[in-house]
Amino acid sequence: MDHLTPRNGVLRLSVLAADIAAASQTPTESPLMSLSPARPFRPSRSLCVALALMPVLGVGTLAACDAARASASPGQPVKVGLGSAGGQPTVQAGDRLRVSADGGVLTEVTVTDPRGRQLVGGFSAGATVWTSRAKAAPDTKYSVLARTKDPQGATDEAKESLTTGKVAKRNRLTFDPRPHGEVVGVHDPITLTFAFPVRDRTAVERRLTVTTDNRTTGAWTWKSVHGKDRIVWRPEQEWKPGTKVTLRAELNGVDSGGGRFFTKDYGLRFTVGRGTAVRADLDSDAYRTPGLGLTPALWQGPGG
Repeated sequence: MDHLTPRNGVLRLSVLAADIAAASQTPTESPLMSLSPARPFRPSRSLCVALALMPVLGVGTLAACDAARASASPGQPVKVGLGSAGGQPTVQAGDRLRVSADGGVLTEVTVTDPRGRQLVGGFSAGATVWTSRAKAAPDTKYSVLARTKDPQGATDEAKESLTTGKVAKRNRLTFDPRPHGEVVGVHDPITLTFAFPVRDRTAVERRLTVTTDNRTTGAWTWKSVHGKDRIVWRPEQEWKPGTKVTLRAELNGVDSGGGRFFTKDYGLRFTVGRGTAVRADLDSDAYRTPGLGLTPALWQGPGG
């Protein structure tokens, strides 16, 4: 292989040219070999590398190199994986669903719940992961259709399903002001009353948010009334009439203590002094019904 040894930065290709000429010629049969099939020419790896460095010479031989290389390493199918956005293989209530592709990219993902609603989601920067916006409900079967493309451009699809874990014990809450009750006054706080004791108050409180259109500030306080745990949000000063208020209680999947989970999200909206409170659809942009577009998702009313 002297002709492939670098010398003064230039490859010696004198012998290689002869190799190419010999390889490109049609083999002649010998009378003694006429009964045996001719062996096809298979270029060596070193010959392929050297040919790639040459200009137009040996085009047919380069094609043979490519064919040999392709047959030696066929593309592997893209593997589709399911799990939670946190990286766990199992999906519990409150988790966001995650669909991943190994060995290629995702081109389309459709996740459908038993009611026929499709979960809205988004792709990662490299299109190898898709994550839902909505959080999973407990003991629910989701059907997944994932379309993929491998590095060679070949497309495929995978159909899978997953069922979220069951919840043995549940907690729930009610609101004050109640939806469609009395007009909310300037002195009325926001009160959440829980059906069962809340042992992990920190885990619950961090999932509660109150926002207003005029940046009203306030704070949460806990109390127990008639054996029921309550959390109350009061503004530092009385509400200004006309203030628009939104409460988000994103509790789906939160353990309130002792293995008693919330299995729903809650929301509330009202305008101080101008009307009653109304229910808020926290995940109105998280589900899509085919033919109808975006639809409300996991709104849960009082006592839900």
